[in-house]
Amino acid sequence: MVVLVFILILQVSFAIHIFYMVSYISRKENKDFKGFIVTAVTNIFLGIFVALFILINPEELREINLDRVLLIESGVIFFAMVYIKGKVASRIYRLSQDPRYYHYSYFGKKVLDKSVVTNRDLFLFFLSIPLTLICGAYFVMRLCCAGL
Repeated sequence: MVVLVFILILQVSFAIHIFYMVSYISRKENKDFKGFIVTAVTNIFLGIFVALFILINPEELREINLDRVLLIESGVIFFAMVYIKGKVASRIYRLSQDPRYYHYSYFGKKVLDKSVVTNRDLFLFFLSIPLTLICGAYFVMRLCCAGL
């Protein structure tokens, strides 16, 4: 059970590491770089600790119910991706209703300004589609077929 806790902590640390990496690339702030370095060192030491602990106590690894862990992880990732898609869609809808972001054409149709949808929104929305579909399909399949 101890190994499972440290594996989950390591996975959360990986997610935070990716967050700091993306933040540093996009904003170039010093605090993001420091967070990136701290999480990198944390990941290295946690990985070494988990590897050594598993080498010393291999029974701990055998006791982990991998199906349950994968179900929980796929569900968390799926709902996180759906949340991201919802936030992007609600932001686009909110801006499309604001009169500062549209005008009427010669024919009386509403024409949205190109600043309603940013490149970051498109990037987040479309590049998260494969992860959403894969994790969502696995999560729903495991929920529906758990009794089989």
